[in-house]
Amino acid sequence: MKTYFCFIESDVLSIPHVEPLMAQTDAEALAEASALLRTHASGIAAHVLCGDERIGTVRPASTRHDADPDETIPA
Repeated sequence: MKTYFCFIESDVLSIPHVEPLMAQTDAEALAEASALLRTHASGIAAHVLCGDERIGTVRPASTRHDADPDETIPA
């Protein structure tokens, strides 16, 4: 069984917040990280790892009118 972890990067804290995820697949882990990121007001990115492997990064949707849609990795 894989064990996924989520590192929430913040624009106010220098140390990321770390949480284990309940996900069973990479897609579930990214979706769970996306939901977790929405609970952190200062969160700027959620990095998902499984062991030493980086699965992906999710970022909050931008509200800027000139934002590049490729900046956000959907989950």
